[in-house]
Amino acid sequence: MASVPSSQDMLISSFLDIAVDQTVDTAREFLQATNWSLEEAIQRFFSGNNNGGAEAAAESFNYSPLIEENPTLWESDDVRLPLPVRREVLYGENSGLYEDEREQISSSTFGSYDNNTLSVLFRPPYELLYNGPFDHAKEAGAKRNRWLLVNVQSRSEFASDTLNRDTWANDIVAQMIENNFVFWQEGDHTEEGRKVCTYYKLDSRPVILVIDPITGQNMRSWNGMVQPETLLEDAMTFIDRTPLEYHSDLLRKQFDRLTHLDRIEEGTEEKEKEITSEEENDQNENTNTIYLPLPEEPNRSLIDKKMVCRIAIRLPDGRRIQRNFMKTDPIKLLWSFCSTQFEEAKTKAFRFRQAMPGPTKFWASNFWTCDSNLTFEESGLDNSVIALVMI
Repeated sequence: MASVPSSQDMLISSFLDIAVDQTVDTAREFLQATNWSLEEAIQRFFSGNNNGGAEAAAESFNYSPLIEENPTLWESDDVRLPLPVRREVLYGENSGLYEDEREQISSSTFGSYDNNTLSVLFRPPYELLYNGPFDHAKEAGAKRNRWLLVNVQSRSEFASDTLNRDTWANDIVAQMIENNFVFWQEGDHTEEGRKVCTYYKLDSRPVILVIDPITGQNMRSWNGMVQPETLLEDAMTFIDRTPLEYHSDLLRKQFDRLTHLDRIEEGTEEKEKEITSEEENDQNENTNTIYLPLPEEPNRSLIDKKMVCRIAIRLPDGRRIQRNFMKTDPIKLLWSFCSTQFEEAKTKAFRFRQAMPGPTKFWASNFWTCDSNLTFEESGLDNSVIALVMI
């Protein structure tokens, strides 16, 4: 049985992820010298305050041209390699004084990493961020009809850095944010960051929130490091409906409930007819649809696997179902299958879409309807993950 890595092994591995091209012995030396504090070990490694660490850092990140141009830099152990001046450019609305403030914040947050390369590795996603205070970001979300995605970080938590390195730098995550959200990021040591932490009673860092820009309500939250795949999957709810669509649905449900109460209290036949008519219109598309009988699921172990395709379907309630079909079966059987697995699909119309963001496939935009005569093989759906969406 494989042994489980110890906490010290994990710290050594994290150290080597940051200090590339270094040895395990070097990582252990710096970690032991700092009582196994990863952040302090990284700082000491790049600041050169322990046993020639500056020379190792310079060699690791190819600073030899600077040494050749300045041969006197290493004549004294007290003199460190000069660092290039670097300014980050913020994009978004309301640029001006707040841009200078954010630049100072960024310097404070990542100032402990004295190497330019490390700063680039963990740099915030400036190209995605809204440039302005929280209230302005919320107003921008309401104006653009987009949810407000908030990330409050802490410079004392390494997970904040890994979010920048792994999640916000992910191409699909970046595309999702650009197309569907207003993104605002702040440190909890700043005035704006503290204000958000207090208002939403945040007790851990880093934290990611989805805020309703119309009401300011916290709709969803994640704590700590969140992998790109998890964030993409969980955020699908907010891609399916914009804030205005969400509030429109709420108003419609409230109106239906009040209308229903009025009908009960007044007992008028007129209101009963109106409600009955509305319900019939909502269900008309599916009540007139006769689904194909669902054949027995093919067993991949008993027949040629090349003749079978497998489809996974994500339901609106969060469940994931899957089934085998013959490649020669019509895709109409997807409607037959889902109507047996999801109660709401028995009486209301529904459709399917891609489960992950990205370019829409040819079949999804042209031929994927309940009355399509395409087979699974013709549709290119083999081993696909799709999502059921109520109409």
